[in-house]
Amino acid sequence: MRFRFPIAVLMVLFLEAVLASAAEKPNTVRETAEAILVEVPVRVTDRNGVPIKNLEAKDFELYDNGKKQEILGIDAIDLAHKNREPNAPEEINPAARRHFLVLFDCSFAHPKAILNAQRAAKEFVLNGVNDGDFVAVATYTVEHGLKLLVTFSSDRAQVSRAIDTLGLLPAEDLGKDPLQFAFDIARVNPNSSAGLGGHEQQAAAIVETLQTLMALSKARADQYARLRVRRLTESLGEMARMLDTVSGRKDVIYLSEGFESRLVTGTKDTEQEREWIFSGEQWKVDAEKRFGNTTLQGDLRQMADLFRRSDCVLHAVDIAGLRMDPETTSVQSNPSENSLFELAQPTGGDVLRNANDFKEQFARLLTSTSLVYVLAFRPARSGEEGKFHELKVKVHASGAHVSARAGYYERRSFRALSPMERSLAAADVLANETPINDLPVQISAAALPQSHGDAWVPVWIEVGGESLLSNQKSEKLGAEVYVYAYDEERHLRDFIAQRFDLDIANVAEKLMHGGLKYYGQLALPPGSYRLRALVRNSDTGKMGLAVSSLDVPGFGPEHAYLLAPIFLEESDRAVLVRGRARTHSDKPEFPEYPLVQSPTETLVPAPLPEIQSGQASVVSVVAYHFGSPGSNSLKVGGSVLAEDGRPVEQATLTLRGQVAGENRDKQTLLLDFTPSALTPGRYLLRVFLHDGETGASAHAAAPFRVP
Repeated sequence: MRFRFPIAVLMVLFLEAVLASAAEKPNTVRETAEAILVEVPVRVTDRNGVPIKNLEAKDFELYDNGKKQEILGIDAIDLAHKNREPNAPEEINPAARRHFLVLFDCSFAHPKAILNAQRAAKEFVLNGVNDGDFVAVATYTVEHGLKLLVTFSSDRAQVSRAIDTLGLLPAEDLGKDPLQFAFDIARVNPNSSAGLGGHEQQAAAIVETLQTLMALSKARADQYARLRVRRLTESLGEMARMLDTVSGRKDVIYLSEGFESRLVTGTKDTEQEREWIFSGEQWKVDAEKRFGNTTLQGDLRQMADLFRRSDCVLHAVDIAGLRMDPETTSVQSNPSENSLFELAQPTGGDVLRNANDFKEQFARLLTSTSLVYVLAFRPARSGEEGKFHELKVKVHASGAHVSARAGYYERRSFRALSPMERSLAAADVLANETPINDLPVQISAAALPQSHGDAWVPVWIEVGGESLLSNQKSEKLGAEVYVYAYDEERHLRDFIAQRFDLDIANVAEKLMHGGLKYYGQLALPPGSYRLRALVRNSDTGKMGLAVSSLDVPGFGPEHAYLLAPIFLEESDRAVLVRGRARTHSDKPEFPEYPLVQSPTETLVPAPLPEIQSGQASVVSVVAYHFGSPGSNSLKVGGSVLAEDGRPVEQATLTLRGQVAGENRDKQTLLLDFTPSALTPGRYLLRVFLHDGETGASAHAAAPFRVP
């Protein structure tokens, strides 16, 4: 029998507590902080690298620290399907999803070789990987270490732009996305990202920059060379440890020419050295030169161990290609190729060797990683933070080659994570839409027309105040808010990213009674969008995710349009935070915060309000192209629907008043909505609008909750 786990329990167990309250779905195994499932992704291939299909739980053996475990569930996930439905939710189990990190080595490679690698990498990203795969881009230099340009994402436009520039050309300041989904939104046209153009015109600038970097590293002394190699292995090891916060297998595509392998493995003995050894004059032999540097050998072992523990595999791509010996006119291989093997082989990866076209090698890599078995078991916890558990997986299949992570770490506290690990963890939740509700988060948005350019999209986020304050130790409450808008092709079109501090002594009472309300702004062209919003407490690490759909119409004069009803409440009940003004130079300037003024109160939006039966709530309805404002021909009606869309009752709506505006095509109605006798649960208020004079009509709905 097979089980499917739509809500993935990440291999990084620091998320175990927040997953305990995830919404239950069919065949989902719900866990608590005391009893957690660990999911182990396993790849099984034959001798030719072809996945072996139709394996069952009885075909596997799983050991945790040498003790055989009962496999509670198994899921076989085929990643070979290339395309997905537009704007569909991310349904792939994060433990099985393929994550490719394209890593450009700018120190151990010549500039022209890197430019050739760019084209191969871009071809791989745009035409090789599947829609369900996530890709990240990073660079490495000895001087600056690892630099992540784009985090793991399905947005090929951002990945492509990062590959084009390698982060060496100045990009416009977009308010900088701390989670690094956005590399350069202002300069990327998602509709043109399917091709390989735009590469050559940047080559000269990149070559010049790379040559400058190379000039800083031209010292020839072996000691300096060894220091450079040691810096490389340390950086790769640190990268692997950070990637442990990302769920699933991480395949690192390392594009490099490698270093002189003799620095690690030594050289063959000469005739003179053999004579010294035979005559007992061993002191004359340079042991480090002959047998290699033991420190570097230890660094390589440690790096490989970190890769295996973090479920990372390094695939080294020899970007030197084939070379012609000028003296013998014979084809010579890259003399540093062996060093790439030393890096890749201990992690379970291989070297893609000596070719100017890597399409075939990349295709083999995609084939061998296309089928993943996810094994679930319940571990025994020691309670020791960060303790490592060694895993071993055996498969009862003839000629099977098994690739699985070497183990996992017990949960580390959020405060023990590095800034990069925290960013990767938040990005992983957003990218996979992992349903975390440690913090109750609600999001609503509306599209409003502008005189020119993209539509103005106000975004309201509401966070439960009691959860925000829970386990808070600092006098300042640090909050992080991230909102990303993806179009139907999964291209990132705009984002909000802000971090701010609240003085608990001044806001605690409001937070407990009304929570936190955040207001931000997006700029989006017409189309359908998926909004992902994540809020995190910077001190405790508690997170909450909310996902919503949004349609931005064309707002043509012939198109009558009704915004989704917006429930309003008094502004002084909650802590209100307004987002920073945007810095996009090519985006429109937005109006002020859309407060609704009535004669006696100031009202703000409530994304998911709690409505009491028999009590009136204020609802704002904004309509476009419904005739002249104030016309008596405008009729309003409504109904209450259950969450599944079934009609429950007619909505009692009373016109409270109209809000005057400068735009004569726009009408804003304030309504009192009074439900009669609803049982506790979630509902939808659907509002109908009809203009008897023009014949225009439309309807829209918004959710609310009865406690």
